[in-house]
Amino acid sequence: MSDDKMQVTAKDSKSLLTKGDLIKSWLIWENFPQTCYNYERMMGQAIAHVFTPIVKKFYNNEPEKKKDMMKREIEFFNVHVEFGAVIIGMIIAMEEQKAKGKDIPGDFITSLKTSMMGPLSGVGDTIYQGVLIPILLAICIDMNRKGTIWGSIIYFVLMFGISWGLSYGTFMFGYRAGAESVMDFLEKGILDRILRGAEIMGCMVMGGLISSYVKMTVPLKIVTSTQTFSIQKQLLDVLMPNILPFAFTLLILLMLKRGWSSLKIIGIMILIGIIGGWTGILGA
Repeated sequence: MSDDKMQVTAKDSKSLLTKGDLIKSWLIWENFPQTCYNYERMMGQAIAHVFTPIVKKFYNNEPEKKKDMMKREIEFFNVHVEFGAVIIGMIIAMEEQKAKGKDIPGDFITSLKTSMMGPLSGVGDTIYQGVLIPILLAICIDMNRKGTIWGSIIYFVLMFGISWGLSYGTFMFGYRAGAESVMDFLEKGILDRILRGAEIMGCMVMGGLISSYVKMTVPLKIVTSTQTFSIQKQLLDVLMPNILPFAFTLLILLMLKRGWSSLKIIGIMILIGIIGGWTGILGA
C-alpha cells in the first residue's frame, strides 16, 4: 500500500469525537428529549440540541455546513426515547463520516432517520408501557399496600436505572454499528419478532392486572324462607370468576374502537359507578 493510501485510511479511521463528546450528546437526549414539543417538529429541536456539543468538531470553520447540518437535524422527529436512542447514535456516526468527506447525501440521513421512527417507537411503547411499567407497578404497589414506601423507592430506582442503561446502550450501539447494521437488524425481521412477543406478553400482563385491580361485584342477594342466594358468589363466580371486571373492560375497549373519546368514557364510568352504588346493584 502506498504512503498516500495509508494516510487516507488513517485519517478516515480516526474519530472526530471523543467518548466525552458522545456522553454529552447522549445526556442531552436522555434528559431533554421532550422539553420543547411542537406539532411541526415534535422532537426535532431536541435532536438539534443533541448536536450542539459536537457541531464544532465537524465543521469548526465552515458556518454554512454547520447551518445545513442543523437544519437537517431539526426537522420533524418522534420516537420512543430509550429505544430511539439507537437512531441518534447512528445519525451522529453518519454525520461524522459526512464531515470527514464521505459521499453521504443529507437527504439519505433524513430519510433513514424517518423510516426507523415507526418500528422503534412500536417496540419501545409496547415493551415499556405494555409490559415493563405494568409489571413493576403491580409489584411495587403491592409493597406499598403493606404500609411501606419501599415500593415507590424501588420503582423509581429500577425505572431510572433501566431507562438510562437501555438508552446509553442503544445510543452507543447505534454510533458504533452505524446505519448498515441497524438496517440489517430491521430487514431480518428481528424487530418484528420482538414486537410480536412483547405484544403477546403485554396482553397477558394486562389481563392479569384487570383481574387484580378492576373490582366490580354485585352484592344483591335473593332471600327466601329457606335460603339466601348470592348473585355474585352462586351465579357470576360460578359462570366465571371476575366476569364483571372482564366484561366491563371489554365494554371500554369496544367504546374506544368505535371512536368514543376518553373523556366521554370516563364520564360514563363515573355515572355507572354512582348509579350502581346508589341503587346497591354494584359494589367493590
